Amino acid sequence: MGTDGRRRVLFLINVPDWAIHNVGRDWAALLADTHEFTFVRYGRHEHEDPARWDHVVWGYSTLGYSGRMLVESLTRRPAAWWRWRTRTAPNLAAVVQDPSEVFPEVADWRHAPARTAHLARFARLAVTSNEMRAALGALGYAPHQVSTRSLLPARDPATLVSEPVRAFTRAQVYARKNLALFDAVRARVAGVVERCDGILGGGVQPLADYAAAIDRYNVYVCTSWQEGGPLPLMDAQRRGCVVLTTRVGQTDERVEDGVNGWFCDDADAFERRLRELAADPALLLRMRRAALARAAVDDSARVRAQLMGFLP
Repeated sequence: MGTDGRRRVLFLINVPDWAIHNVGRDWAALLADTHEFTFVRYGRHEHEDPARWDHVVWGYSTLGYSGRMLVESLTRRPAAWWRWRTRTAPNLAAVVQDPSEVFPEVADWRHAPARTAHLARFARLAVTSNEMRAALGALGYAPHQVSTRSLLPARDPATLVSEPVRAFTRAQVYARKNLALFDAVRARVAGVVERCDGILGGGVQPLADYAAAIDRYNVYVCTSWQEGGPLPLMDAQRRGCVVLTTRVGQTDERVEDGVNGWFCDDADAFERRLRELAADPALLLRMRRAALARAAVDDSARVRAQLMGFLP
């Protein structure tokens, strides 16, 4: 505990931009009165003494070293690496954000053997979705659930107007994003919708630029097998986009089927819904307003309470 009485949290990250801007920074702000967060890149954390912290959290990371990180640690910091490698303590916690951190990256992952040996060292686990809580629960774990939030400002509803369908997805090029399905859907609706774009790759833009980029669209498409969020879906809702998505991650918390979006199981369903929206601009506008209204609800108190359960 720090001199000001706040709990000290060492938050380990693999991808600084993504974790700090979209998760760690939000957690630190929500718990600012009770917890002090320090962010350290995983693989460069061994100089820290884990016993000095009230909570050491493997944040939004891969819960392990990449090959390059491991070689660097073994050659430059072998003693420190061993201290962390062998440590198991009540203050160690981890966020299992994506199913791919435990399950194979295959479409039928829910019925595939899980990899859980790397979870044994953690006294506390958090997940982001009902889906992952159930999946780990079936394996005998009792994880805390901490929902992910979009940090984008909610769009002014008055700026939503009748317009043609402009759809997009945003994703890293991973197998679990199932971009082949997105490409198939895009080919089917060519000439029916005005745009259907794939924005691929990582990186974090300034919030104003990111919001302006999303505002060029009005429908968000998610074709993934596995998701912890997806956070871009939540961002799109905050800017008034209808969501067409597979049933993954936190979508059950965000999408009300037929009201602010639709759940789609295959290319036929995605195509049908995009054609329906293209043929009915009034329906598109109504669902956009419903998406924005749902996403604009302040859920900070709920997520703060979840965090307090995970990091008491």
